[in-house]
Amino acid sequence: MKTTRINICLCFALLIVGCQNDSRVSELEMKLGDANKKIEALAGKIEELKKDREFDKLVKDNEGYAFLTPGSDGYAPIRYDLGVLTVRLADIKPYANGSKVTLEFGNTLSATVTGLKATLQWGKVDEKGFSIAEQTKSKEVTFTESLQSGAWTRVSVVLDGVPPSEFGFVRLIDVSHSGIQLFKR
Repeated sequence: MKTTRINICLCFALLIVGCQNDSRVSELEMKLGDANKKIEALAGKIEELKKDREFDKLVKDNEGYAFLTPGSDGYAPIRYDLGVLTVRLADIKPYANGSKVTLEFGNTLSATVTGLKATLQWGKVDEKGFSIAEQTKSKEVTFTESLQSGAWTRVSVVLDGVPPSEFGFVRLIDVSHSGIQLFKR
């Protein structure tokens, strides 16, 4: 069995050595290289489509996101595990190698919300106002501020890599909380 494998390997080696001078081998190698590049490009597109599909599912299923842009008025509602929260982008200032943004959360509940958590995504937008996926940054944040019932609460967050002059959007997703506080009677 071992001898048979060695003989087969030797036969292939002789065939390869004998074919190296054949121009068809070079042509096949070039075609293989082109095919590999196309496969890599398709794999990248598949990953982008998966991300788009996940985001579309998020939007369609539970509206669990808020997309905020500089200069926009008003607020965006965002569905989370307790119901609906509102959020608006109040301010953007330069900070180190990025921006310091101030968000205002509107708590429409009768309970104070503690331990608010969210994933923040931010970056630049294209000429149509859509986020540029390959330049989008992301981080998970747990806010230390409690969201008082029936009130707006201001929180500041540092978002690296995009100065205010290039800042196009901030998106909040996966919003949840760790506790609530109720008034005692």
